[in-house]
Amino acid sequence: MFIVKNTSNSIESVHALLEQTIANHGFSLLYYYDFHALLDEKGFPIERKAFTYEICRASMASKILTHHPIFSAMMPCRISTFEQEGKTYLATIDMVPLLESLNNNEELYNEAHTLFNQLLEFMEALYAPPILVPPKSRESE
Repeated sequence: MFIVKNTSNSIESVHALLEQTIANHGFSLLYYYDFHALLDEKGFPIERKAFTYEICRASMASKILTHHPIFSAMMPCRISTFEQEGKTYLATIDMVPLLESLNNNEELYNEAHTLFNQLLEFMEALYAPPILVPPKSRESE
């Protein structure tokens, strides 16, 4: 039902990297929810930080909604980040079972699966630990 990954990055780091990473992977950030602040304003504070990001690739959304408007109930794609027991997690809904309903349109089905895989790659860029490449020594030049 859910795909959840933990990250060694802080939730603040993930939040800061997210908008640029979304653009680099061909998605657009439509809106994000800061549940820590939102619930506090409503008088129901929570201790942990939790964000949900609504992201979209408009070309794919248009194709899916043209053929299957019921998918509007689960659009746009969402990624969440949250803290739990001192760790930071990223999560999204596992769309593979839902995409099976598109199998009567092979092209759309394949495009939707590709999009979902790209979403997972995008998430991996956020939860993977930063890779530090040491500078080349002048001796190796």
